[in-house]
Amino acid sequence: MMKKLGMADLIHPLTLDAFMTRYWQKKPYVGHGSPQRFAEIAAIPELASIDALLEAWRGDADAWAPRDTKNPLINASARQLPAFYESGYTLYLSKVEDHVPALEPIARKLERDLGLRQDDVYFEAFISKGTGSGFHFDPNVTINIQLIGSKQWCVAENKHLVNPHVGWSAGAEVNEHMQRYARQPFPTRMPPGCRRFEAKPGTLVYLHPGYWHCTLNHEPSLSLLFTINPPSWTDLLMDEIRDLMLKHDAGRELAFGLASTSGHEQKRQRLQDLIDAAGEAVAQLSADDLLADWGGTLTASFERNPQIACRVDAGRGGQDDVLVIQSGRKQERSVLAPDARQVLKWVSARKRSFHGHQAAEATTAVATTRVAEILEQFADAGLIVREGSSA
Repeated sequence: MMKKLGMADLIHPLTLDAFMTRYWQKKPYVGHGSPQRFAEIAAIPELASIDALLEAWRGDADAWAPRDTKNPLINASARQLPAFYESGYTLYLSKVEDHVPALEPIARKLERDLGLRQDDVYFEAFISKGTGSGFHFDPNVTINIQLIGSKQWCVAENKHLVNPHVGWSAGAEVNEHMQRYARQPFPTRMPPGCRRFEAKPGTLVYLHPGYWHCTLNHEPSLSLLFTINPPSWTDLLMDEIRDLMLKHDAGRELAFGLASTSGHEQKRQRLQDLIDAAGEAVAQLSADDLLADWGGTLTASFERNPQIACRVDAGRGGQDDVLVIQSGRKQERSVLAPDARQVLKWVSARKRSFHGHQAAEATTAVATTRVAEILEQFADAGLIVREGSSA
């Protein structure tokens, strides 16, 4: 079975430790080399050519007009995309793995490598015949692999903000929330001293959120992006606070009368009571509890239950394997799926406690979410015990 392309493979020959220390969330990394160093991607038929990817595409996509025109962005159907491409538009394809299934396990592998949850990594693609992207920054981490053609890049440090919650392109309105934390006004062109380089087939470009960049190409170009986009801490916390406040009857009441001074004192008191309740709710939140909840089974700690014995009876004649659990004189039998047997083999060999993500990292042929489900099933059956609970 081919080893899934992971973070260490992407940035090779730089070591993963060196990359995380020197570049991750700090500055761009540009690595040149043959496309065959990403052999698992290079071997995907739908990515062998621009025509092959457009033929595989079944959904809509954005078409960006050439820079020297004032044509608006167009959301085009799959049938229209080849014509826009031939007319000089840049095609922006999102969630490429939905149309190229071979990319799905690669996204999941990168999530495991970076300690992310499922769907925090997805693929985008840019197809262009002779234009590129204007001056802008993105709110997420991107790892751009040039597959076909060459592209000129220009990148620069953003000294106007850090950790943008949305992206911005030159000429666009600045988000009202961004105005409160960013130094204004934004530049209209690349800052002096920007770094320029050429990406050829096999070049990898890593950028962290907010880094200024623009691109230009004069020949057919196809680039594939790992887009790494987990929620922000604020997004996660606000969801928790909202859940807590929805438990209050007054918090769910419709806010009538905001455009009137009538009943002001009653409204003021109602709102103050809710503000006080929100403060009390936030004060009860625990960082340890939230991290355990958000990480779920993958960050939970487990150990083998010494009071439970088990064996696997192999299925015959196409029948499923059977898991036999023995507790004292009590015996329970249940169907054991092939992927669950892989996880069971790893768990059974453990002499010490382990975290869920370690099981996912060790059984790479099984989807991470599926590993979490299997561990929960083993815990329910008593085979393993979650740390902090009784056997």
